[in-house]
Amino acid sequence: MTLSLFIRIVVLFFTVLVSAEQHTISFVNRCGYGTPALVLDGKNISTGQSYTSNGPFSGIAYLQTGPCLANGENCALLEMTLINPTVAGGGSSTDISLIAPHKYNVETSFAYYGGCNGQGTTCSSANCNTAFFNPNDNQVQVACQANNVNLVITFCSNASDFVTSSGSLASSPSSGSGSGPEPTSASASGTPTSSNISSSSSASVAFPTGSSAIATPTSSSGSKSCSTKKRSKRGALEANVADDITSKRRGMKQHRRRRALSSDH
Repeated sequence: MTLSLFIRIVVLFFTVLVSAEQHTISFVNRCGYGTPALVLDGKNISTGQSYTSNGPFSGIAYLQTGPCLANGENCALLEMTLINPTVAGGGSSTDISLIAPHKYNVETSFAYYGGCNGQGTTCSSANCNTAFFNPNDNQVQVACQANNVNLVITFCSNASDFVTSSGSLASSPSSGSGSGPEPTSASASGTPTSSNISSSSSASVAFPTGSSAIATPTSSSGSKSCSTKKRSKRGALEANVADDITSKRRGMKQHRRRRALSSDH
């Protein structure tokens, strides 16, 4: 392997690392009671600690105040899909749902940071106009088309007040919103916990290892061919992840419709 080829490989390796998709979900609970829950594929993966996904993330969150079931039934539900857009309008989307059997229990709020800074919404009453009450209330969804966007979820306070103008998180709200005590479970300034997500691990492109993983090209055209193949493979992986997220979004819509129909009966 020539020195120039080795340098190209090292540059490509760090380029892949830098461009890897990542999203952090943080919690702030100012209610003075309750425990945040972040649920992925039916499993509670955080009780308030910041959580970092190395790839797209699609899950739900709520504040467990006692009556909430595993998927947030009987409580206000926050639904999120965090993903880097690969097509126009294909980025992140987050909303609050009060479709039965979900119902209002505490003020629930969210805001993006690290992109679309401070954009989000708050539901502060049982009849707020910022939450889903039927499956067609699509206007309450808040989208973000920025790469590697993060999300802060707050209870009994306005999430956007915790996002600074530079796109980072503040340990206390800028406008003094929320009359409850300081956050007790998941301070906004806590260190994120890094974790790979099995349902979307293909979004992180692993660099090949081992002597057989990298073929030594015999000419400059061989190097270009290798780069083209890598781009093609990455494109295919991103397409698979996008399909998976689209399927989950469709599943959420179907879930809302089933809940709405069952409540009518």
